[in-house]
Amino acid sequence: MTNTLERFTENVGFPISCIGVTRDNEIVLGGGGGTGRSGVRNKLAVYSIEAKGSKLKRSHELELSSEEDAPTCLAVNPKGKTIVSSINMSDDTIRKGANKNCRVFTVTKKAISEGKAANTICSTSDYDYQKSIAFDAAGKLVASGSTDGTLAVLQYPSLHPAFPFVEAASEINDVCFNSQGKWLAVATNDELKILAAKTGALVQTIDNPHTSSGQSAVFRFARFGSENGALRLSNSSSRRTKLKDALYTVLNTKSRKQAYIAVWNTASWKRMATRPVCNSAITTFAMSSNGALLAFATASLQIGICDAHSLRVLARIQNAHAFAITSLAFDNSGKFLVSGSADETCQVIRIPTKWPTALDSLSVVFHDNIQTIIMVFVLLVAIALSFSLRS
Repeated sequence: MTNTLERFTENVGFPISCIGVTRDNEIVLGGGGGTGRSGVRNKLAVYSIEAKGSKLKRSHELELSSEEDAPTCLAVNPKGKTIVSSINMSDDTIRKGANKNCRVFTVTKKAISEGKAANTICSTSDYDYQKSIAFDAAGKLVASGSTDGTLAVLQYPSLHPAFPFVEAASEINDVCFNSQGKWLAVATNDELKILAAKTGALVQTIDNPHTSSGQSAVFRFARFGSENGALRLSNSSSRRTKLKDALYTVLNTKSRKQAYIAVWNTASWKRMATRPVCNSAITTFAMSSNGALLAFATASLQIGICDAHSLRVLARIQNAHAFAITSLAFDNSGKFLVSGSADETCQVIRIPTKWPTALDSLSVVFHDNIQTIIMVFVLLVAIALSFSLRS
């Protein structure tokens, strides 16, 4: 594992809360200071990564009302030039039950323009917001999950409900469609529900989240696999499972001192593996467009990159940002991983064309700690000789 991946950081001038990547490989950043007079504008801004991969170039931006909240999440239409983002309206509007928070924006080479909007949150409290959003692969459905437990699935582009809103027992942490658009995963702390994407019918419930040692945990994120390659986990049955038939879930322990990635077989809904990946809660999670890589950021400001086939952690970047890391996204070329933070910076990490093997990583650890290893060895020999002389 390495902490020296090639990367650069760009100050964008506002706290970043969400990131999306368009079909043209443009980076869309959402964020701001929220409601009030903080002086930090709420924005949607479009950037591109320059050809040399060493700088972000801002194309254009849209300033949003300071009377409303900053964007809390966004999803890019995989089949068009639009994005859908959740932005709470003014506090008075929310209390009246007229909060059209889920908004469509068209992104062109020259501008961002606002279009239709719909309400996806049942709550009339200004404390509640939409936490997650996702398009299906066909760009015809948009799913959203909110802190008040509202699950809304809308037809696109009409924004009419595909089926009646569903009220979960608790806050919805994440939503995700599978690559065929057949299923929708909905994650809350205590359970993961798989629904029929078009009707909302229940397909499967996975509850009692726990680690491989039995420690209580919560479901934080879920992603369906999206590649034809096979899993390469230690158990033989997993080698017959293609990535597109796998479901990845992030498990944060309730103590928030550890996080795991668990893989489920979507044919049997059985857990195939659970791997510890960090000693801190995971705060954001992403999958590359080809499904080969997973990325996570933690409460301890670390960014990690995993092999989706084996769950092996390929790289870790310590202290990647100064404040909370709020969002991650791979670009469509698979060459870059983009992270956003409340510290008003966006970091772009270059993905290596070849990752070190597990043996290479062990060799690096040995080389970096050779002096310590020699000292420990000499100390152990000295202790052994001491006991030998005494006897």
